Amino acid sequence: MRHHSVRTLLVFCSLLSLSFSSLSAAESDLQNWLKQPILEKDQPWKEVQAFIAPKVPGMPEVNSVTEWEKINDRIRKEVLDKVVYRGEAAKWRDTKLNVVWGETIPGGPEYKIQKLRFEAVPGLWVPALLYIPNDLTGKVPVVMNVNGHDRNDGKAADYKQVRCINQSKRGMLALNVEWLGMGQLNSPGFTHYKMNQLDLCGTSGLAPFYLAMKKGLDVLLAHPNADPQRVAVAGLSGGGWQTIFISSLDERVTLSNPVAGYSSFLTRDYHTKDLGDSEQTPNDLALYADYTHLTAMRAPRPTLLTNNSKDNCCFESGYAQPPLLKAAFPIFKLYDKEENLQKHINDDPGTHNFLKDNREALYRMLSAHFSEPGKPLPVEEIPCDEELKTAEELQVELPADNADFHTLALKLSQDLPRPAKKTTPEKQRAALKKLISAPESKVIGTKVDHKSTGDTKVTFWKLKVDQDWTVPAVEFSRGSAKSTTIVVADAGRQSLAATVETLLAQGQNVLAVDPFYFGESKISQRDFLYGLLVAAVGERPLGIQASQLAAIARWLKADQKQSTVQIQAVGPRSSLFTLVAAAIEPAAITGVSLQDSYGSLKEVLEEDKAVSQAPELFCFGLLKAFDIKELTKLAGRDRVTFLSPSERVKRELSEVEVQKDVDYLGAGREEKLDLYLPDTRLRKGPYPAVVIIHGGGWHGGDKGARREINIGTNLAKAGYVCASINYQLAKKQSRFTDNLKQVWPGHLQDCKTAVRFLRKHADKYQIDADHIGAIGGSAGGHLVAMLAVTGDDPQLEPEEPYAGFSSRIQAVVPMYGAHDLITLAKSRDLLSSFSEEEKSLSKQASAVSHISDDDPPFLILHGTRDALVPVEQSELLQAALKKGGIPTELIIIEGAPHSFHLQPKQRDLRPAVIGFFDQHLKPQK
Repeated sequence: MRHHSVRTLLVFCSLLSLSFSSLSAAESDLQNWLKQPILEKDQPWKEVQAFIAPKVPGMPEVNSVTEWEKINDRIRKEVLDKVVYRGEAAKWRDTKLNVVWGETIPGGPEYKIQKLRFEAVPGLWVPALLYIPNDLTGKVPVVMNVNGHDRNDGKAADYKQVRCINQSKRGMLALNVEWLGMGQLNSPGFTHYKMNQLDLCGTSGLAPFYLAMKKGLDVLLAHPNADPQRVAVAGLSGGGWQTIFISSLDERVTLSNPVAGYSSFLTRDYHTKDLGDSEQTPNDLALYADYTHLTAMRAPRPTLLTNNSKDNCCFESGYAQPPLLKAAFPIFKLYDKEENLQKHINDDPGTHNFLKDNREALYRMLSAHFSEPGKPLPVEEIPCDEELKTAEELQVELPADNADFHTLALKLSQDLPRPAKKTTPEKQRAALKKLISAPESKVIGTKVDHKSTGDTKVTFWKLKVDQDWTVPAVEFSRGSAKSTTIVVADAGRQSLAATVETLLAQGQNVLAVDPFYFGESKISQRDFLYGLLVAAVGERPLGIQASQLAAIARWLKADQKQSTVQIQAVGPRSSLFTLVAAAIEPAAITGVSLQDSYGSLKEVLEEDKAVSQAPELFCFGLLKAFDIKELTKLAGRDRVTFLSPSERVKRELSEVEVQKDVDYLGAGREEKLDLYLPDTRLRKGPYPAVVIIHGGGWHGGDKGARREINIGTNLAKAGYVCASINYQLAKKQSRFTDNLKQVWPGHLQDCKTAVRFLRKHADKYQIDADHIGAIGGSAGGHLVAMLAVTGDDPQLEPEEPYAGFSSRIQAVVPMYGAHDLITLAKSRDLLSSFSEEEKSLSKQASAVSHISDDDPPFLILHGTRDALVPVEQSELLQAALKKGGIPTELIIIEGAPHSFHLQPKQRDLRPAVIGFFDQHLKPQK
């Protein structure tokens, strides 16, 4: 509830909306200065490399197995608890194995293939194939074969099939598991850069990858012939990453063969072709372990590192393999098992592959460690090209609604954010700084050039932030103002000429800057992958950007003696880090103006964005604790201006004013209405209006019930004046006609009076009197439908008050109401006991009896689990309306009970209801 305040909170400011279609002569000069380079070539790239390198942990010096195993156990626990199983993933960790076995198809002469799918996380099923030797007796080795970025073929890739077939021909159980995003799971929602949507919600996007591997091992080891002492994992590229990750953290894996699949974070920092996808560079992994540690954690279990000498993709043997061996060999030596750490370098063809030479290296490893005594397994590949299957033949049935990263994130976001309770702004600010890893940075400014034209002075700056970053900045001034506006933009400072000119004309000094990742500070090589690596070492791109802005603001005040410092941002990304900067630095930042800001971080998910598009938007756990509304409050509502705010900004950040118990029926009546009024600071009137009519069987209910508050608040945020009314009620009787006859048609006339009241007071409440709608549930659903079909009916119109005003409405949303009372009586076995008077009353009070061609459009809502009013009632109304030529839509909500508001757990109805009212009550411009 909002009350009037003399303070300006969120100002709708269109005066600063700018046109970039053309530039004046002065703006053209400004643009040339904004484009002038300040940094050295590749300086941002070199700085991010230098920033990351010292944060990659080195291997500890270890002198005994006991000492190492303590470190090993600690690393395993920290990586699993603090990286893999964060947030909701902690619950996914404990879900039981759920497998659906499919058909068994013939393989070659020695084996068959059984299709299956297993649930990696709730609702997310992974297809797999189990290669089973025909003559299977006793305990046999098992191998999980994972694949890399083979988007089209996935598990059907020929080189992977050959591997599985050869393993089964050697008497092993071979599991061919599909990788998320590949083969059958090659869909937009499984794009690897979208796993970070889960991160934004505070749940590890890495978890589905890890659990898909863990559950795959569970499937293998649940087989009665599986030997738990002989368990192998092998895969190429992304499969190589999977192999080392599961093999180091899951102690059940006794033999591991990652092929061209990973390197140290330090190696990747300087060899850009090794920079990996989101799952290979998860948030905070390097706080606990580098891939050197993961390799050493394999000790003393047999491990074969395979790399290719001329790898055209990544992880080339010459630079990727040595640091891993150097880290792991001393640990294997502690166990006196140096021979268990093997390497293989492929020269034929030497490119990115898991072809015959690399496969035979694996067979040699399997023979050395998995052979029965006196029965060595063959090391040469067994030809099987004739036995390869097509992808169609290997297809596994999956649920049509199989979850993916995107749908999981959308589901998680429904109840977010969850702000801390019983907190203070100081505690919130500290929590935000920790969440975004924002240091208290210091700026040292160095002037690199100076120019002037007329009364415009231009100074070019290098702003050194904590010896880590150099932020390029261009300062503009006309006169001796003591107020500076920092300007930033998604498109970089060179796009801000018109903005700079406008601010200069207003008497401001202007400092145009390019913070981390933007404009001239954009990383020249594989930029967003460095953004991932920044997060992997425990930092956050969002924290770097916000800290840079906050530090620059402090520098302007302390060193440049500016009395006030404001920031103006153009673009959703710049608006976010600017808002965060204002939230963490209220002392130095006087105010911020945001152009094209998000209204909610949920828009990032709804737009299905990937981290490759905007790394800072996916700051781990940000949405779980803070949305735009919470950040705005922390920054100071009176300090945040949204320029040309979007509808989402208006809806999310509006503060609804509620005027309770307004007299609308005149003297002698106790029933009142509550008014829900839009935020005049974000929306300008006149506003369409909606009457809200409560339910309660015509004998109960209240205008201030939870449903009515929900509807009134949501519609007022969307720009509607809402009147939630109380009306005359009956004394409760068992039969609905006994209730109805006590109040008919008086309660309907009260509803009509409410419409008249709104038209009478249109000027007072800034109401568009030509556009009024109604919404109600249950008995209220019945009444709003009657209101719609009896507009200005002289037989049902009240005489007073406001007799000169129409009660006709222009759109209506009846929710789970009764609209054909004769049919309702039949469904309740009452009709045979009705008197003629009751039959006449039931017909007169039924909306289906009054439909005419000038009735307004209807949106009808009903739930399938309504135990009080059958869905048939809404279906009968829709049929009658269609017959009468009235625009109508019926939405049936699966699983919804009799009573619900606009946000039942089954479905968010706000888009449908607000969209319907917008279409019919807001004049099209």
